[in-house]
Amino acid sequence: MDSNALIYLLHDVRPKSDLVIRHLARHEEVFTSLRTVEEASYIIIRVKASKLYGARGVYDIRRIVAEHGLDFVKDEPEALRKLVEENNIAVLQDVATTEEIHETMLKYKLLPGDAIIALTCKRYGIDTILTFDEDFKRIPWLKIIP
Repeated sequence: MDSNALIYLLHDVRPKSDLVIRHLARHEEVFTSLRTVEEASYIIIRVKASKLYGARGVYDIRRIVAEHGLDFVKDEPEALRKLVEENNIAVLQDVATTEEIHETMLKYKLLPGDAIIALTCKRYGIDTILTFDEDFKRIPWLKIIP
């Protein structure tokens, strides 16, 4: 499961959250990666910092966190953790070498985080990913749902 699916589920963004819920109900085993949880956590911080403080980029976010701490998002990371736990989503350790990441980025035109996620799926034998990110369609070993 990709970070966007987690975010849509966490914030009940319909109709996409409904698709995620149906997927969870149909599968006994659902996996995500540590990288995906990190991405979802960052998205939570970025969106809230933008709404509350007008953050427009990573440097703004870093400054806001340095000045204000993370109290402005204190409940959301816990809600994300509970969502993963309550839905029995197994969090896998990322598995990729620096060389594999760079080769995958170049070959499939991916950002580093997506390359790591794709390689982690490959290493664990996962052939299907729940994502709303079109970039994963370029990965030959992954089937995309929905």
